[in-house]
Formats: sequence, structure tokens, C-alpha cells
Amino acid sequence: NNPSIEDKTMKFFYFATFLPLITLPCNALITSRPLQVTTLRYSLITFTRESPHRFNPIDPLHMSSAVEIDSPAVTNRSDDSSNSSFDSFDYTAHWYPVCWARDVPLNQPIRVTLFDVDYVLAKTNKPTGDSKEDVFYAMLDSCPHKKVSLSEGRITDCGTPDNKYFQCSYHGWAFDGKDGKCVEIPQTLIAKNPNSSGDKRRTNKRKREDATAVAVTQVQGMIWIQPFLTPLEALAATEEGKIFPPHRIPEIDLPGYQTIMAVRDFPIDWTVLMENIMDPDHGFFAHSSSSAAYGFDLYAADGKENTMKIEEKVMKAPKSKEDLGKGWTITSSVNAVEKLKKYNREVRASHNTKTDNKKLEQLDVPAKKSTTTFVAPSLIHMGRSQDGSTTRSFVTGFWICPVGAGRSRFMSAGISKAPFSVPRWILHVSLNNFLDQDTFLLCGQHKAVLQKEAEGYLDMESSGDEHSYVNNVRKSTYVYRSPSERLGMRIGQFFDATLYRAPNRKETMLARLKNKIYHEPSEMTRQNVLDRYEQHTKICPDSKGTVKNCESIMKFSKAFGLSLVSMKMMLRTSRLSYNTISTDLSVSAIKQACSSITIRLGEYLTYGKRFYFLLTMSFFLHYAANKLRKEFFFKRNEEVHRNDVKFISKKWCDL
Repeated sequence: NNPSIEDKTMKFFYFATFLPLITLPCNALITSRPLQVTTLRYSLITFTRESPHRFNPIDPLHMSSAVEIDSPAVTNRSDDSSNSSFDSFDYTAHWYPVCWARDVPLNQPIRVTLFDVDYVLAKTNKPTGDSKEDVFYAMLDSCPHKKVSLSEGRITDCGTPDNKYFQCSYHGWAFDGKDGKCVEIPQTLIAKNPNSSGDKRRTNKRKREDATAVAVTQVQGMIWIQPFLTPLEALAATEEGKIFPPHRIPEIDLPGYQTIMAVRDFPIDWTVLMENIMDPDHGFFAHSSSSAAYGFDLYAADGKENTMKIEEKVMKAPKSKEDLGKGWTITSSVNAVEKLKKYNREVRASHNTKTDNKKLEQLDVPAKKSTTTFVAPSLIHMGRSQDGSTTRSFVTGFWICPVGAGRSRFMSAGISKAPFSVPRWILHVSLNNFLDQDTFLLCGQHKAVLQKEAEGYLDMESSGDEHSYVNNVRKSTYVYRSPSERLGMRIGQFFDATLYRAPNRKETMLARLKNKIYHEPSEMTRQNVLDRYEQHTKICPDSKGTVKNCESIMKFSKAFGLSLVSMKMMLRTSRLSYNTISTDLSVSAIKQACSSITIRLGEYLTYGKRFYFLLTMSFFLHYAANKLRKEFFFKRNEEVHRNDVKFISKKWCDL
């Protein structure tokens, strides 16, 4: 708990939280809602390995003194083969996060996408005593009639409190929310008995007019979908241990922890986004203008005293009887001390750079451990603790939804011991600025990796044996040199070994390669990649509400300012006077009284310094609301980026 090694990420979180409270008004526009959690468990099976090396030392592309010569990562794997832990990994045996429960509007269907397939999601609630419980439904976003999107329809008042109906807005077909069975076709009711109910058409046998329902659940405030099973099949598969329950972050379930959630869509492949999140080396440079840059340094390795240790575990579902599971997790741990920052201060800093002696003394205190855990295929969480295994006081969680090839949904949460929770929009303002700093940089990596992967699938088809073919995309594309890249190399091996088994991945990649989509520069412009309104504001009710409130404040302040000026000019150029307000209730007397009150109010508001003060406050209110509103639209143009790049020399001195 010594402040010298306090997590810089946590400091940045609190700094970004309270700064807008001072600089921006209207901080109470949106209130926070409580987080709902449920309880599920899973077990782990640990395997060991013999060889510590990741790559063949004679491979010139991957030879590095930092990676190969220094003490290797401590890794647990079953044999010498680098891909053996991935052989049984099954993408269809997992639940996938698609959105925060609080972001789903009540009784209004929305569209979510997973592995390039669209699903319709809806939330209703049912009475449970004195409160109401949320109920969620999900199905394929396609009406069986003419394949129209069900997300363009509505939720009807028919059905039971815990089972409402989806209705297509094209021809009015209605479907049961739980199992997708067609419960009403309006056009057929006329030919039948007018008094007959649509529910009488239901049978246990699936018909062509039935929609496809999928399993959905809420865990730790997140909505998870199992798109490969129906609700009943998912329940049975979980009981039999054939699929994993949604993965959890332990601290969210503990009392005293506050969780602030964020969401944003990116036109960046979900695998590239995950690699970026688990890359501690980039923060010192890509986020140089942010105080959080030093926080990344606590998760990096230096190849000397502070080496990175890696632990892998092959997971199986709780009740599974198989020897090998269908899941995989990897955890890196390193001493939470300054590496690049210390080197820059002691070696590279110029003679006029002041050394913080206080910080140097505090580095002698035993360091905490920084841990990063990836629970394949979609959850990442990182934090610091005294021994790397105890409860962390601050945790950053990332839930990455694999929207499709070349697309991703980024969902994150700051989980901390705090006495109160702040409005989400405050975090969103800071986080969007933070994400903009390196997202556009990922475009080059995104294009290179996806094109190489698609070309590998062409070779795989030519070879005729996809099981023995190894698509070493990242090994042949990247140049690994940093000791912190031990984790990144293993993550890359995981994706290269398993992505061809991901649903729709290979087919979509081949189709995009044939259309040369990765060579189209118009799709990856700075404005398209960093469009906050399309990627965040439209899908976040809290941010959308903040924008709406800002626009209302701007209209009010503008109208108030114009009214003040108009009153001032009118009172100066006219000889209006007011009489004593009479008690007469006649129409003329009432008009005269209203006129007198208006004149008195105008003279009061426009008197002396009061007029200039109110006019200044009106201008400031309009300015502040407009500035806050702009935070939810495209902001980071090339000029802003160039100014940010200049901060690198302040973090890493030029020699």
C-alpha cells in the first residue's frame, strides 16, 4: 500500500473522475444504477511442460537477446508442442458478452452481432414482490417469413409477465420470446375462427415458421449469449458440463466494490484489439500525453530483475468428464515497479531534469505483483496485489465481443473499492480520449494481420488438410523483441492455432480477401475509425442522455442570454413604467399587473453588474455544455494527434 508503487492506472482513474466535476457543470445529469450479479463457478486443470522456449532459436525472424537469452517465462504446458494446449479449444463451448444489461432499453428490441451473425435482444421485467426483475430474450435477427430483421419490430403486451412476444413490423408475425415458436400470423386468423387464439397453434415440433431462439443470461451486469444452443439446450449442456458458464471477475461479487462500465464499437478485428490490451509496452508511447502511461510500465518486464512469468491452464467445464477441456486461460505476472520510467530518469534524462529522490527511496519497498489474465475467448482482467493472487483493490476488466472478422465491441469496467459511484459519462469522456490515442494506429496491424490470415486460409484449402496446416500469421508478421512480449507471443500462438475453428471466420475472411476489402483505404480513415457518436454514443443510453441534456442547456442558455440583452435594450430605449399592483381582478388590471411584474423583473436582472454577471454565466454555461457535447462526437483529428505525439519526448528523453 506504499504510495511509491501505487498503480498509476488507479490514480488516472480518480483524476479523470474528479477533474470534470471541477471544470464542467451539469455533472449530475445522469445517475448510476446498481449492478446486478449472479453466481456461477468453473474449475481448472493445470498442465506442465518441459521446454521453456517458445520459438526455434535458429529462426532469424524471432531471435532476440531480450526474449530468448534471458530467463524464459515459467510456462505450464503438456508437451513440447507450442500448440498442444489449444488442440481441444472449442469456440462453441463458451458464452459471449454482447452488451451491458443497463444499456438494453426496456420493451424495445435491439440488434447485437456475434461472429458476423445478427441477433435480436430484448429486455422486459416481471413483478417479484415489491420490485421488478429483468427478463431477457434473444433469437436470430431474422423473421422466418421473408427474412426481415426482427430488431426492427416491437415487443407486444401479449404473453405472460416473464415471457413476452417479438412481433415483426413487416407482416405482424409474432414469436414466443423463450423458444421462438410462431404464436400468431395475423393474415391466417381471418380464414379461421375469429375467436381462436394464436397460442393454439403451438406444438412441440419445430415448424418452418418458427424463429430461432438462442440462450441468453445476465452475469455481473453483462448480457451473455450462447448462439449455438437454444435456451433449453444451453441449460442441459451446462448441467452436463459440455459448455462453460460465463466467466467472472471475482472482485465484482465482493461487497464494497464499485463498478463503472463503458462500451464502444471498433472497426478493428477483435483479436488485434485483445493483443493491444495485453501489450504493456505501447502505453509509454502511444498514451504519452496521458498520466496513465506510467501505469502501463508497472505491467511491463525489463528482462533483468523484473522478468515476466507466464502460467497457462487448460480449462474444463465444472461437470465435464473429459480429460482435456475446451477452454484456455493464461496469466502473466511481473513486479509492479517502474522500468522504462526508471531507466529514462537514471540514464536518458538530460542534466536539467530534476530527479524525484522521494520516489527513488520508495522503490526499496517490496513491490506488488501486476497480473494480467486472459480467459479465452473474450475476457481480460488486470490488477495489482501483494503476492499476485490475493484480492486486488483496483481491477480493470475487459470484455471483448467478437462481432465478426474485422470488427469488435469493446466493453470495460473500472472495479474499485470506493465509497460511492460516479456517473458513467465522466468515465466515458476520459476513456474515449484515451482510446482514440492508439486505435487509429492499430489500422496498419489490422490490415496486415487479416490479409495474412486470409491468404493462409487459401493455402489451407490448397493443402486439403486443415487439421495439420499451421497458419503462423503473427509469427511471420510481427517482429518480437521486448521481454514484455512473452505474453503477446503466446496469445498470438493461441489465435493462429484456433481462429480457423471460430464460427464463420474462415468463410468471411476468404470472401473479404476476394473482394480486396483490406486494400480499400477509404474505409479506414481517421474519422471512420474514431467516430465516437456511431461507435459509442448511439449505443450508450447514459452518453446519449448527456448529449440531449447538453443540447437542452445550450438552448436555454442561449435563449436566456438573448432575453437579457433584449430587456436591457428595451428598458434603455423606452419609457416604460410600472404602477402599484392593484387588487382589481378585471382583465385590464391583470394585464397591467403582468406588465408591471415583467418590467420590474427586467430592471432587476439588467441592473448594473448583475446584468454582466448573468450574461457571463449564460455564455459560460453554453460554452461548457457545448464543450461537453463535443466529447461524444469525432474529435481526434490529425492536428490533435500530432500535438499528442510531442509528449513522447517528455516521457522518453531524446539523446
